[in-house]
Amino acid sequence: MLGNSLVTKQTGEEGLPCNSIYIVEKIGIEKELYLSLTLDRAAASPTFIYSKHGGMSIEDVAHDTPEAVHKLRVNPLKGLDNADLKMAAKQLGLEDYEDQVVGLFEKLYAVFNERDCDMIEVNPLVLTKEGVVMCADSKIVIDSNALYRQKELAVQEDKTQDNAKEAEAKEYDLNYIHIGGSIGCLVNGAGLAMSTMDIINMYGGSPANFLDVGGSAEGEALTVAMKLLNEDPEVKAIFVNIFGGILRCDRLAASIIEANTAHKFTKPIVLRLKGTNSDIAKTMIAGREKELNIYYNEDFDQAAQLVCKVASDLA
Repeated sequence: MLGNSLVTKQTGEEGLPCNSIYIVEKIGIEKELYLSLTLDRAAASPTFIYSKHGGMSIEDVAHDTPEAVHKLRVNPLKGLDNADLKMAAKQLGLEDYEDQVVGLFEKLYAVFNERDCDMIEVNPLVLTKEGVVMCADSKIVIDSNALYRQKELAVQEDKTQDNAKEAEAKEYDLNYIHIGGSIGCLVNGAGLAMSTMDIINMYGGSPANFLDVGGSAEGEALTVAMKLLNEDPEVKAIFVNIFGGILRCDRLAASIIEANTAHKFTKPIVLRLKGTNSDIAKTMIAGREKELNIYYNEDFDQAAQLVCKVASDLA
């Protein structure tokens, strides 16, 4: 396996290189179960999700036999209730191992809070032939916003297989995901970014990325974002779609002009600005469209159609 590409549902068709192998002891398994702890945002509480059916996709279990999936919501102000934990042991079919189950739930909850976790997933949770309740395999997700409190965990992160563009974007707090289409997207706000990708698809285009610059849509962060798209060989045209609320469109236009002048971006840019000072931004671009290689259009629908046409013509 070492040195070869490993292809899974998580890696995509291209796979990822296998640089190391984790060797563990062989376990004599009597039962496989499922257990996770995550945040239920609707209920505003940490929630245990567990089932007698483990070692498989919990989504399939929930779809086929929803009654087999149980939830235990924890009041964050009161903490765990011992009676609830004993009931969980019974629902898991582990009433004879109640003490172990209660202890495991308590330890997972402590880790969840102390390590700022978004999720802890144990799949499978197993009962061994020796009568031991054990986490045979697990996945833990740490809240990236809390990494400043979890520095010893942050330094352990393996970044060797990160996408180079995504890693660079992360340094500037840019939310970037490479997809591989022909239209680079630079948008402020995740909702608008998703809408932008949808409308590009609707008009026959293919988004090259998800890039939400949020409140960083100006200055150095914007320059980095534009360079990522311009230097992507798969990108034929760039769609900058910004709605100015707190962000001033004139300052964004100034940043785009400055970045374009300094780095001479070669990819055509379809620029759609709407909101605070967008009228000023429009005058800043007016008369310089050819010089800056910018197509300016304030209408979202028309701008999306335009960038799809520009990318198609260049392809």
